[in-house]
Amino acid sequence: MRDFVDNMWLIEFAKGFGKMFLNPVFYFSFILALIAGTLRIKRERRDFNLKVNELSHELRYLFPVGIVTGIVFSIIAIGTGFALPPIVIASIATMTILLGIIGNARLLSPALTIGIPLLALYATTYFDFQIPYFDQSFLTSNNHFFIATALLLGIFILTEGFFMLKDGLMDISPKLRKSRRGQTVGAHQTKRLWFIPMFLFLPAGPLTAPFDWWPVFEWGSGMYSPILVPFIIGFQHQVQSILPKVAVNKLAKQVILLGVITIVCAGASFWLPQIMPIVAGAIAISGRLWISYRHRVRERSNPYYFTSRNNGIMILDVIPDSPADKLELKIGEIIKTCNNVPVRNKQELYEALLINRAYCKLEVLDVHNELRLLQRALYEGDHHALGILFVEKRSIPVSVEAG
Repeated sequence: MRDFVDNMWLIEFAKGFGKMFLNPVFYFSFILALIAGTLRIKRERRDFNLKVNELSHELRYLFPVGIVTGIVFSIIAIGTGFALPPIVIASIATMTILLGIIGNARLLSPALTIGIPLLALYATTYFDFQIPYFDQSFLTSNNHFFIATALLLGIFILTEGFFMLKDGLMDISPKLRKSRRGQTVGAHQTKRLWFIPMFLFLPAGPLTAPFDWWPVFEWGSGMYSPILVPFIIGFQHQVQSILPKVAVNKLAKQVILLGVITIVCAGASFWLPQIMPIVAGAIAISGRLWISYRHRVRERSNPYYFTSRNNGIMILDVIPDSPADKLELKIGEIIKTCNNVPVRNKQELYEALLINRAYCKLEVLDVHNELRLLQRALYEGDHHALGILFVEKRSIPVSVEAG
């Protein structure tokens, strides 16, 4: 009998895994990553006449961190019997695709992809609105749906913040724009997409509770089936007044704080189930929009960071695997001299490099205003010049060159 039960669980989890391939979010994540890469390359070629990373760059970083996180979340969800009705999963998938089409990664914060469905489904119960093709009895029979969704919302916002801290800088891309005075200045677009597959349970199916305390939310049916649900987390911001690392870290900490507040509100739902899940959703949505709005205001009101300099060449970006990358040059640093010759623009840098075609010696001012000396042999087959992107002073709107 035990072998039969074990086999049933294995079969149901295999079916649940296969159901992920029926979810359009799975395929939408690939499309979104490819579109992001295509648009990035098009912009980089327009501004710099080259591409910084390959088209597959966004796809390569779409899965690793998200899959590991999804495994951890799945273990927790299976152990607690975390269940959501199909209408919730469908609403989140629909909102994810809709917001992805409208704003690409910019609107794919869990605060919106999960928070908006939470408030929308609450409104359907409040106004007694029927959604075709879906069983809404779970929404009206108890408040567990709202509590579970609010907890999922807070956890994923917290995850978004930690993802931003860990590898939010993996997909930054340099760009050029015009300042308010018509000058060419540099900026960075920070964009990341993460794909997270997570096992949840539907409150209907052949499986019964394996433990007395399982599941944590009682849906009344007592029968469950597992399903692997794909989630997408994304963020996108433009940075032009400070270093990208500083901006992303600041945004990440604000998102983490918002996630903690949302989880606290969701936890309070156990005592105030009628109101606190909705409070959690409203705080999540308004808080995330406020964080993005404040960032845009700061960026527009503060002076531009990446501009042409008279005392050297400011590095806007470094091409991967180039001599500059191997020299460990960083974004925001200023090259003062090359082969003992002061440089202020692309032409002077080229001329200084020609002094010694086989060797490069740089005097660099780092972001802490400390001087450091770098040197490296240049080999046949290395990237042309050094592989630096920088902003050069020009009187007409011509794109920046690669040095």
